[in-house]
Amino acid sequence: MNKREKETYFGALNEEYTNPYETGELKIVDTFYVKYVKRGLDIIISLIAVIITLPINLILGIFTILDVGFPVFFTHERPGLGEKPFKMIKFRNMTNERDSEGNLLPANERVTKFGKFVRTTSLDELLQFWLILQGKMSIIGPRPLLMSYLPRYNIRQHMRHAVKPGLECPLKNYSSEGTTWEERLENDVWYVENISFKTDLIMIIRLIKLVFNSKRSKVRGEKIDSEFTNTKMTVKKD
Repeated sequence: MNKREKETYFGALNEEYTNPYETGELKIVDTFYVKYVKRGLDIIISLIAVIITLPINLILGIFTILDVGFPVFFTHERPGLGEKPFKMIKFRNMTNERDSEGNLLPANERVTKFGKFVRTTSLDELLQFWLILQGKMSIIGPRPLLMSYLPRYNIRQHMRHAVKPGLECPLKNYSSEGTTWEERLENDVWYVENISFKTDLIMIIRLIKLVFNSKRSKVRGEKIDSEFTNTKMTVKKD
């Protein structure tokens, strides 16, 4: 994969864009709860998770090598707190298959059977606990989407980056037809506006339901890769 393909695949920032956090138009949330209580909980939970999931990650690494070979991991840049980019890391679960013209096939055609299993069961999220421990992410927070979407948000939607990105910011309900970008982004902003211990507790309960509910697990395992151009688009499930 050459540099141009990586930028396209990983969603590099390739449109003119002014960061509203750098201009002072928006401010990050730095309340006592966010800076100390939420961060403390993130450290405790992620440290326990890192220790518990270490054997699982080792097994996943071995199966990844058998499935798609080396490298085992891939990193991709996503917007973090204040829309400053950070590197996410996951196990590889796609091949590098190309069409007759040498172009990479669509992502959904390159995901292996093992890769689909890992995504659906949320095992691909386990490495994110390392990022949470480092302070780049949080347990609960808006999912870090593509860098290329930043120029397309309205000012209210940019507020989703006023807090650290998280494993998930679950909606109260999920439609069987999928959710719209408008619903997803507005839910993220609602979280930012109402962030508190109570709100995080509610979100954690919703997240647990997503992980352990067989029907909702598909929602948790979905890859948000339908192109975001406006807030009325539907986010389709794999």
